[in-house]
Amino acid sequence: MKEFFGLVPGIFHFHLFGFWHILMTLVMLISILLIYFKREKIRKWKYYDQPVRWFIAIFMFLNMVIYYVPMILMGTWDYHVHLPLHLCFISGGLFMITMLLGSRKLFKFVYFLSFLGPLPAILFPDLTCGPDRFIFWQFFISHHFFLTASLYTLFVLDYKIEKSDLPKAFLGALGIFGIMFIFNHIFGTNYIMMNRLPEHMLRLFPFLVTFDHPMIWLILTGILVFYFAYLLTKWWNQKNMLSIKNDN
Repeated sequence: MKEFFGLVPGIFHFHLFGFWHILMTLVMLISILLIYFKREKIRKWKYYDQPVRWFIAIFMFLNMVIYYVPMILMGTWDYHVHLPLHLCFISGGLFMITMLLGSRKLFKFVYFLSFLGPLPAILFPDLTCGPDRFIFWQFFISHHFFLTASLYTLFVLDYKIEKSDLPKAFLGALGIFGIMFIFNHIFGTNYIMMNRLPEHMLRLFPFLVTFDHPMIWLILTGILVFYFAYLLTKWWNQKNMLSIKNDN
C-alpha cells in the first residue's frame, strides 16, 4: 500500500509522448467527442444536470483527499510543495464549487482556468509513474477528467461563455498570479512555477533558459490558452445560433 501511494515508479513507467501519455490523451479526446456528439441524448437522461454536477465535484474532491491523506500519514507532506496552490488545484477547487452550486456566473471564469491549468500539463506532463501508482490516477483526474468535465458543462449543460468574459477571466487569472507571487516571496515556495520552471520543460525547450523569467512565460502561455479556449466557445456559440435559425 505504501508503494502504491509512493512517487517511485513500479512496473509501469510514464514517459513524455510514450504509451501511457498517448493513451491518457486519447481517452480524454474520445470522451470529449462522445460528449459532444451524444449531447442531445445525454440531455434526455433525467440525471444529466445536478446529479452529474455533484458527482463531478465529489469525485474530484475525493481524488484530492486520497492524494493528501496518505502523504500526511507517511510524513512526506511538505507545505513548500504540497499545498493545493498549484494552478490545477486552484482551478479544480473553483470548478468543484461551480458544480455544487450550478453557478453559471462562476463558470465564466473557471472555464478558462480549466484550460490554463490542465492543458499545458496534459501536453507536457511532469510524471514518471504509471497506473500502478495512485499519482498517475490523481494526475489524470486533476487534468484530463477536469477538462472533460468542463466541456461537459459547456456542451451538455450549455453554460454560456461570451466574448466579454475573456478579458474578465484573464484579469482574474492575473489576480491569482499576483497573490501567489506574494505568497511565494513570503514563504519561499514555487507554486504555479513562478520562480522557476520544471526541469523537464527546460530540457524540452532549451530556449526558455536564455530568458529566465517564468512569470513572463506564464502570462504568454495564459494569453495563448485563453484565446484558444475562447475560439472554442465562439465556434460553439455560432453553431448554436445556426441551429436555432434552422429550427425556425
